[in-house]
Amino acid sequence: ALPEPFQGSPRIRAAMASPTASPTARAKPGTPAGSPTAAARPMSQSSTARPMSRSSTAGAAQGQEPEDDQGSVPAYIKTSIDLVCKDPTRRDYALKATGDYGRALLFASPDLQNDRELVQRACQNDGWTLQFASEDLQGDTELVQLAAEQDYRALRFATRAFLADRAQMLEAVQRDGRALECASAELWADRGLVLAALGQCGLALRVADEALRGDREVVLMAVRQNGFALQYASEELRGDKEVAYAALSQSSLALPYVSEELRADREAWLRAAPARGAFWSSREQMLEETRREPGLLPFLSEALQEDRELVLGAGAVDPDALSLAPESLRADAEFMLKAAAQDVRALRHAAPEVLADRDIVLRAVENNGVGLEYASDELKGDRDVALRAVDSRGLALAYASEACRVDREVVLRAMAQQRSSIAFAADEQRADKSIWLYNGGGPPKEDLLGRMHETLAYFETLREPTFRITAVATADSDDEF
Repeated sequence: ALPEPFQGSPRIRAAMASPTASPTARAKPGTPAGSPTAAARPMSQSSTARPMSRSSTAGAAQGQEPEDDQGSVPAYIKTSIDLVCKDPTRRDYALKATGDYGRALLFASPDLQNDRELVQRACQNDGWTLQFASEDLQGDTELVQLAAEQDYRALRFATRAFLADRAQMLEAVQRDGRALECASAELWADRGLVLAALGQCGLALRVADEALRGDREVVLMAVRQNGFALQYASEELRGDKEVAYAALSQSSLALPYVSEELRADREAWLRAAPARGAFWSSREQMLEETRREPGLLPFLSEALQEDRELVLGAGAVDPDALSLAPESLRADAEFMLKAAAQDVRALRHAAPEVLADRDIVLRAVENNGVGLEYASDELKGDRDVALRAVDSRGLALAYASEACRVDREVVLRAMAQQRSSIAFAADEQRADKSIWLYNGGGPPKEDLLGRMHETLAYFETLREPTFRITAVATADSDDEF
């Protein structure tokens, strides 16, 4: 969950809330633009996009027909297509039509689709026109490069041989790193080629071979170019501090992709939202925030992490927040006694030397005997410490050593405070009937003759003139009597 103070960042909030594509998702050469794989995580570049012709803007840049304000096909597209359709074999018609709308080449004859000059003119207008060229021209290096200059995705329409040619693809990715997604799968494992692509577009890591997504140098180059590329790194590298910090310094949107352990790291958050540093240094703000959410303690400035009042306030809300306190405070006996006075469970986070200090433990169990649970093993066997603990809380007997739980006095004093504490006594004491029935003493002696006289006196108070006591009892033994 996103801590409240970071909810002021819309970009972080959006990144935490949005579903993401699987890091293993790959684009394949020839995959249609609208397919799930191609659209799963579109790559973008930080550099300024080059100008495009009117037919390559808006929807055309996404592989769709551009539309006018009314949602209908623009007039120049209709005019261009109509012109070619009048006579698909006329070169002059095709030249004029593709000059305005390159994709009108679709309606030209096969001979014209194999006309290099015509196709070159059309690709200058719209790189996606390459898909309508003849297969021979789709392997023409100059034409393919021309089309890719307009839109790297035009490479999808190049021949398999071109996409498997390392030299050609190296030139393409150096021009636009996103072109790597169009290369053959074999080239996705080419370390040099992938590094060249990542220098232009870090998000090209998405299609890199799995081994390269676990290569520290490769991933570092990707996240330094685009921090969002961290989502495609191996799980191990997403937990690497240098890699994660580099990604977060480049883009706060990388935060959801760092390892769970690093998401609890103050430095990671500050790299994701450096402007929040002042917020974490405000004592007034932090007194309020940590009382509402004690788990924020690690994000405070170093000075505030040492603030006793602030840490005690967080510990009063959740004693386990003391686990996030600096070692210096957890080793401070007086501080831990104050924390334990608020909630004895705070002692579980005290430093070992505090829990081995007899005087400190005696003071702690006197306030709440259950604190004996956190004492050192040696002090749990200290009879005086155990007696002090059970005098405060009988149930503290559960945390005493075996020797103390056999001690009759310790058990009886625990029972005097809480009778149910007998459940924690040693077997020998739990089997003692006198402890269960008479708190360790013997059964009371009955004065049978005295009880008889009390009974007769009681009946005397009830006697009326019409009644007379005449009964006589005899007995052969005291038991019968």
